Amino acid sequence: MIDSTKRLLINRASRRWASSLLLAIWTGFQPGAQAQDSGLSFLQIGADASALARGDAGVATDAGAFATYWNPAGLAENGGSEIAVSHHVWIADIRTYAASGRFRFGSGGIGIFVTATGSGDLEARERPGDPDGFFDAQFVNAGIAYGRSLGPVRAGITLKYLTERIFTHSANGYAFDFGLQVSTMKDGLRLGAVLQNLGKMEKLNAEATKLPRLMRVGLEIFPFRILTAGDGAALLSTSLLLEVSHNTVTETTHYHIGLSGEVLETITARIGYISHDELRDISAGLGLEISGMKFDYAVLPFEDGFGGPAHILTLAYMY
Repeated sequence: MIDSTKRLLINRASRRWASSLLLAIWTGFQPGAQAQDSGLSFLQIGADASALARGDAGVATDAGAFATYWNPAGLAENGGSEIAVSHHVWIADIRTYAASGRFRFGSGGIGIFVTATGSGDLEARERPGDPDGFFDAQFVNAGIAYGRSLGPVRAGITLKYLTERIFTHSANGYAFDFGLQVSTMKDGLRLGAVLQNLGKMEKLNAEATKLPRLMRVGLEIFPFRILTAGDGAALLSTSLLLEVSHNTVTETTHYHIGLSGEVLETITARIGYISHDELRDISAGLGLEISGMKFDYAVLPFEDGFGGPAHILTLAYMY
């Protein structure tokens, strides 16, 4: 049964780029995955368009609703509440839907979230030729997070409930995230660190999927700002993000660089880079903020042969 399930996943379609994409995204969901592989790879894909446009960098800067994904310490930053939804249009009919909320609570903040990823219909094949049938894969990540201010430092924790279903097999599990953030030099420098996906899964058919345990460290600096002479409003504000992420299971490291420029505190242009990624490296996006509403878009061109690009749209309301 294990070998049969592996063949179902590996032979998703006759086109090479589709099979390669599924292997890259769903590696580790297979019951027979190699021991050194980590699975549930959707946990490594950013939840919102703003961070994805800047090279998947958000551990130091994110303080909105999707701090539940990047760093729960960001929930403790001063500000109001926020609710947000996000939609990923990946390739090969893979889609992700995410919803998250950040709510003030005493000297900190509480976040709740749910993320669901589905593959659509996959072709099941035992041999070349017409498919033997169809199946799908679904993955859900839901939970609660809390962030609190401890003097100049913000700390946070996230509890996740995880579930995966591939073909007729399913498994549940749990995971924790722990994060820190600090702002210095009158908010001229922001630092962040997080340890993600500490937990375990039940067996999926024969073996338990190994979680992608991640360590992220990053900083955000503001190279320059142009302010109005009268009220000091920002005509132009720039931000530079530098981040390192390391998967302690697969021993793979990525370097993230993100740059953004905001005009009149309304329109934001973003560009990013991520190293050592099999699917992509460059990303870009735009943001618009009007009367508490934020609209963010990101495009992720994939490498040749993977049939990209991917599109991410995020809507958020602050109050």
